Amino acid sequence: MGPTSGKNSQEEAERRIEEEALRVARSIQTPGQTKEQTRLIAKGIEKGIAQYKQAQSAKQRERDKSRKKAARLRQREREEGSISPEEPGEGDWNAVAARGTLLAGSVLFGLVALLHGLRYGFGWSLTVAAVAIDSLWSLAAALVAAAVAGWCGWLGWQLGKRRSVDGGDRNAGSSV
Repeated sequence: MGPTSGKNSQEEAERRIEEEALRVARSIQTPGQTKEQTRLIAKGIEKGIAQYKQAQSAKQRERDKSRKKAARLRQREREEGSISPEEPGEGDWNAVAARGTLLAGSVLFGLVALLHGLRYGFGWSLTVAAVAIDSLWSLAAALVAAAVAGWCGWLGWQLGKRRSVDGGDRNAGSSV
């Protein structure tokens, strides 16, 4: 491709736009409208198309600039070690939510275990639909609930520990 091929393709594109603008102007032509008026309308349409293309090009340049800037920032953060390549930072909220849910579940199951343990220890009676429930069932429920509470607590603790080691708490020491 020589230097004239780019110029020829640009002239070809301008000619096609001009022809398209004239076609549109003729399609909306009203009775009694002169050829000169139609040409002026076509010039206006052509100018509008040129402005639209210019605006779209400017928007595309801005999008490209912001995309490149974000990519450079991510690369710089990876090089500094503040985030790992597998964890771009958007999954942080999922981990926070999972940890909070696990810890809340741990507390809830701990309370259930405590209540069942108290029932067993004090010998409180429990009747459901005219059937007396033996206190040994509360002992079994207390043990199961305590095990589940411990498991949820351990998982939540491990998730928090992993996030701090992986750099998930990268704003922990910042003064901003």
